[in-house]
Amino acid sequence: MRVADFVIEFLEKKGISTVFTVSGGGSIFLCDALYKAKKLKYIPCHHEQAVAYAAEGFARVKNKPGAAVVTTGPGGTNSTSGVACCWIDSVPAMFISGQVFLNQTIGNSGIRQIGVQEFDIVNMVKSSTKYAVIVKRPDDIKYHLEKAYHLCSTGRPGPVWIDIPANIQNAKIVPNKLKGFKQPKKLKNKNSLNKKIQQIAKELIKHDRPLIHLGRGAKISNCEKIFKKFIKKFNIPFVLTWNADDFIDSSHPMYFGKPGAFGSRGSNFIVQNCDFYLSIGTRLPYMVTGYDVKGFAKNAKTRVMVDIDQKELGKKDLNINIKVKSDAKYFLEKLFKYMKKFKKNSNWINYCKKTRNKYPIVLESMVKQKKFVNSYYFVNSLSKVLNKKDIIITDMGFSFTSTHQALEVKGEQKFHTNSGHAPMGWGLPAAVGAYYARKSKNKIICLTGDGGFQLNIQELATVQHNKIPIKIFIFNNSGYLTIKQTQQLGFGGRIMGADKKSGLTFPNYKKISESHKMKYFKILSNKSLRQKLKKVINAKGNVICELVMDPDEEQIPKAINRRDKNGKSVPTKFEDMYPFLSKDEIESNKYKL
Repeated sequence: MRVADFVIEFLEKKGISTVFTVSGGGSIFLCDALYKAKKLKYIPCHHEQAVAYAAEGFARVKNKPGAAVVTTGPGGTNSTSGVACCWIDSVPAMFISGQVFLNQTIGNSGIRQIGVQEFDIVNMVKSSTKYAVIVKRPDDIKYHLEKAYHLCSTGRPGPVWIDIPANIQNAKIVPNKLKGFKQPKKLKNKNSLNKKIQQIAKELIKHDRPLIHLGRGAKISNCEKIFKKFIKKFNIPFVLTWNADDFIDSSHPMYFGKPGAFGSRGSNFIVQNCDFYLSIGTRLPYMVTGYDVKGFAKNAKTRVMVDIDQKELGKKDLNINIKVKSDAKYFLEKLFKYMKKFKKNSNWINYCKKTRNKYPIVLESMVKQKKFVNSYYFVNSLSKVLNKKDIIITDMGFSFTSTHQALEVKGEQKFHTNSGHAPMGWGLPAAVGAYYARKSKNKIICLTGDGGFQLNIQELATVQHNKIPIKIFIFNNSGYLTIKQTQQLGFGGRIMGADKKSGLTFPNYKKISESHKMKYFKILSNKSLRQKLKKVINAKGNVICELVMDPDEEQIPKAINRRDKNGKSVPTKFEDMYPFLSKDEIESNKYKL
């Protein structure tokens, strides 16, 4: 058996149903093995960056490792943005690259290149992978594959990279004689962890205004059932991060939104007024805490952070009293066990309800807007017309922030985006990956900006060739509106490379649709928006719908820095979001003891 065939057979045995790839000379034997695969489906894309994003989209929906096969040189380097995406957002993915013949690799010689299209991809991706290796001996392939798969799918998930020279790909091996990887023994003694959780339970009971903040780590651990049970019994308010947006139906009575730099104003006030803050499975980046990190959850007497990654717990700028290294599901199971009693505080719950309702995301002025489609009203309307099992994928910019703020998840709907690395162009290829990971009746909805769409527009050919019935909505605001607004607010209105006037143009989307034989719709305003959306959603096959939006629509609310009299950037308080409220109004939203 060839090494290349063994690699693909290994992926099949691990239950990986789809591999995304761009064929190349350096990976030619791997490509041949993909052709011969019995159970595994390969999807050729048109750019390796899209290959990586598709593998990530697949992994997010499946909650199991995605897989990508790329060639050497530019094949590898083109995909590194996707590797970084997986790394930052804890997404399991197997990246397998072809390489030139082993004797043509530079090794540690210091020479820049020997073989044609040769590049030391392993050293390039080491900082953004859990494991990265070049296979130098055919008989080592089983060990490297097993180790890589184990690492990418356990603990805090993440990407791995295996680089296989062409002569190694084609080498013959005897599978039953190969040495495998021995998984490290799990430490069973969790007495100290259990004692800490027990102490947290005792501490929680003492407080009147507890708040739980869930992140992607909670989703990864599959703790929905135990969390619902926990919340039902103890009636503790909770909020979600961007990457946990779809954790629970938005109509849950104890759910109070998504705080953060681009969160909801009401949620931010709730965070600031809790007296016990419990973070589970979120790394608490600046987009979650705001930029005045020390002032985050400022009234909480106890701040607890639960994370499976010890390094995340070691962040020095986070104002955390108790740090717990634990899987989210295990932590919640034990916390539920140790919480003997808890008297709910109806006043605190009423405060949360009142504050959330006081600051809706979708304002009346947005609904009544006559010219252009308002992005927030569009997302809210989309929430109403989608089915309970549909999957929403967003790109970056307005398509991301307005969706994060205004989307109301219902039923088993899933919402996926990459908030950590946040690359434009992620949406379309991620939607392709999501399609191959979905259950049969799930519709795939892709929300992208006119800017992001351009970065991987070539994958429309992949969509059309494979007859993938994705519904693509393009937020056409005539440029990079997020960047444009930053330049307007912080740089005196000096716009560079963000709209037509500053050097940026975009194609005719109707003609783009026609060239790919895709159905095309165009919505010019809010008028009869929901009816029009139903028509787009129910259209058969793949669809492009252009949404004409205001090129000057404001992205609100958001946490931005103020400037002092000397022009120095000064972080604002977490609850003090743009458009800024008066001091009196901020004061009026304090919880009254």
